Amino acid sequence: MTLKLHSWGDPSLPTIFCLHGWASSAQVFKPLADLFAQHFHIVAVDLPGFGESPSDNPESDYQLDNLMQNILDVAPENAIWLGWSLGGMLAMQAAARAPQRVEKVLTLCSNAKFIAEKKWKNAVPSPLYNGFMQEIGDVKTTLRRFAALTVVGEQKGMLQSLKWLQQNTQTQTTQSSVLKASLELLALIDNRKLYPLIKQPCLHMLATDDAIVPNKVSQDFNTLNPMHMTSFVPNGSHASLVTQPQSVANGILAFIQGLK
Repeated sequence: MTLKLHSWGDPSLPTIFCLHGWASSAQVFKPLADLFAQHFHIVAVDLPGFGESPSDNPESDYQLDNLMQNILDVAPENAIWLGWSLGGMLAMQAAARAPQRVEKVLTLCSNAKFIAEKKWKNAVPSPLYNGFMQEIGDVKTTLRRFAALTVVGEQKGMLQSLKWLQQNTQTQTTQSSVLKASLELLALIDNRKLYPLIKQPCLHMLATDDAIVPNKVSQDFNTLNPMHMTSFVPNGSHASLVTQPQSVANGILAFIQGLK
């Protein structure tokens, strides 16, 4: 299976390779790509069964080893990796599996472990996860409900951002089996043991009013690897890359320029 790539900007510029989150597509990075036109070549991939990438066997496609191999097969040879939500968890996996391919890692509104437990409290409560899983056969309702959750916390333009997300990043042709397999993977990934092993420069960007990834998880990140940096999108929601792309772009630029 070959995943669909989308690109924006001048290929001669440094490349940022982007991975989207659950129930979304590569188009979620378009607002950032517009802002980065003078700085970076943006390449984003549609994960299996989302956007324009096929998925004939979602259960196989969303086995972590299979998914990572398919992503690495289409990824640039050497790039900065940017992952939003689930995409951030996958970017961390790539940094550990193929460090020579991943120059830097940027995660946005992403956790080391998605589901909360006794030893990892700053994550999604099980009842919220279970609620989505129970309704996952109704694709339209699931997509609409999740998009609404991603903009919770925004103080301005919430409805406009929600409409943009639904029109540009979601498609009703997405299969419930794809939603289910990818959501199950989201619950299974546990990157806590990877964080101390990642040697590349890392920035974990969190949004202060994210209804999915609590910003307090920054303290846990610092414990896992104090060399990783964290920053915050003020008054931002889980979908801050769409609702507040300038703030996200500023944070990324400050991090990368600071390394120089």
